[in-house]
Amino acid sequence: MTIDRPTRKWRAARRLVTQRRRELDSVLDGAGDSRRKQGLVIVLTVVAVALAGVAVWQYTVAPRRYSDAEYVAAATDRVALLLEADSDDPGRAGRILSGSTGEFHDAFAQSADAYTQFVTSAKTRGDGSIDGVGLARRDNDSALMLVAASVRVATSTGQDAAAGDFRMRVLMTPEDDELKIAAVEVLQ
Repeated sequence: MTIDRPTRKWRAARRLVTQRRRELDSVLDGAGDSRRKQGLVIVLTVVAVALAGVAVWQYTVAPRRYSDAEYVAAATDRVALLLEADSDDPGRAGRILSGSTGEFHDAFAQSADAYTQFVTSAKTRGDGSIDGVGLARRDNDSALMLVAASVRVATSTGQDAAAGDFRMRVLMTPEDDELKIAAVEVLQ
């Protein structure tokens, strides 16, 4: 049995078509893999950018966390301002008020004018020194500080009072990105 020429040509053509179809399928499968890889890269990039955006957003809206050293430094500065009275510095009460908040601010605001008038009229000069400041407790963003200090007061008559040593508890709380005195309790 012999196969005639047209049938052989037809079978050869069919084999060629099948071979080319397989080649085309393999090329398309390879292109599909690269498309999948490109799609995966795009999806991962979008997810990474979204996560970075969320992290930046949370960082910007999160409250600032102060270190223990920052609480100690702020308490030292604020209490030193309270301890030193100077009749030649009428703006001291305003600086004390700007460094305070809450209960202490409200109480001092009621007597700030009387404080300034008394210090000015008595020609008082108070030299205070901070002997030590320690962090007693932190709650959320506030800190309770223990302060040991001494003050020597001189009046216009030239009389020096003996140095007074005392301790106090000072509550420091952040307000307007600044640590401020919220409460003061003299212990001794």
